[in-house]
Amino acid sequence: LVNAVYNEGQITVIILDNRTTAMTGHQDHPGTGISAQGKETKVVELECLIRGVGISDVKVVDAFNIKGIRTAVRSSLGSPELSVIIVRGVCSMRVSKSTQPRAVDTERCNGCGICLLIGCPAIQSKNEQVYIDTALCIGSTCTICQQVCPRQAIVPESKLKAEKSQ
Repeated sequence: LVNAVYNEGQITVIILDNRTTAMTGHQDHPGTGISAQGKETKVVELECLIRGVGISDVKVVDAFNIKGIRTAVRSSLGSPELSVIIVRGVCSMRVSKSTQPRAVDTERCNGCGICLLIGCPAIQSKNEQVYIDTALCIGSTCTICQQVCPRQAIVPESKLKAEKSQ
């Protein structure tokens, strides 16, 4: 980023921030607020560092808000200046038990497969029927599948059960 500022780069950098170093085992880092000794310490905020090197166009968006991410990307790509988008959200491996897991309403689902394209391990297909493994779904923490379904066939499991029992 410093080099891009120095050389007046006109790029958009997207940083995925899940507040852990997941690729090597979920170690803490300066952005987590936990030191190498396991003590609470000051959180180093990426947006402050980025602004500190001279980048003024810094956006922070929720990793589970598809519309928000699209809006930020369109805005930044349309800008003539260097910009940074921080996509921030909890690491799905760090979410405890699912709250309000999602389910597929088979009466609404037409099997288009758009939900399968997001790569969520909870969304599966068997005999051309899409279903969600509620043991793997992190539910209301995420909802990306629900956001991308054009037929609104993905709903909270509790809502689907309530509708079916009526």
